[in-house]
Amino acid sequence: MSTPLVVYTGASVWEGRPYIKESRKGRSEHGPGLYFTTRLQTARKYAKGRGAVLRVEIDPSFTWLEDATRNIATLVHWVEGRRGLRKKQQIIEDLWDRAGRGLAHHEGRVSSLVNLMVNYNAITGEHGPALAEFLASLGIGASHVKQSGEDWVVLFDPSKVLSWRRVGPDDAEDLPSIQR
Repeated sequence: MSTPLVVYTGASVWEGRPYIKESRKGRSEHGPGLYFTTRLQTARKYAKGRGAVLRVEIDPSFTWLEDATRNIATLVHWVEGRRGLRKKQQIIEDLWDRAGRGLAHHEGRVSSLVNLMVNYNAITGEHGPALAEFLASLGIGASHVKQSGEDWVVLFDPSKVLSWRRVGPDDAEDLPSIQR
């Protein structure tokens, strides 16, 4: 196994093994998952005062969302199977429209599915965790986001969390950048 990714997170509550929970509109702008950062101050902000600020180690043996492609029919089939998904037909049409851009004609970027779900506000409720589970089933573990000079990791596969502990006084303010 390669060296674990080390990141921080701030949570109002963290009990037991991590999992992807349903989110409200506007709370998952980078997709459904557990959000981590390389900046301790950001994690403290998300802990909202009395919450937990944690140092987390993640197994990096997965495909990053930004590198993932799949047969477009696989992505469309998953969308078609989602009961009650808002803007389902628009998402399907947009996936077909994006197929083959810079890839083989039947291939699509999996990030297009995530972006469409976010942009059509279809990531809320049960659809967010279902999308994260679908991504994990494809071996896509996380997304890497550059945000205001820091690295964020949006983890879709909670089984990749190796360990976590409360941040201590000796933990660095800024962790090294995430290398994909």
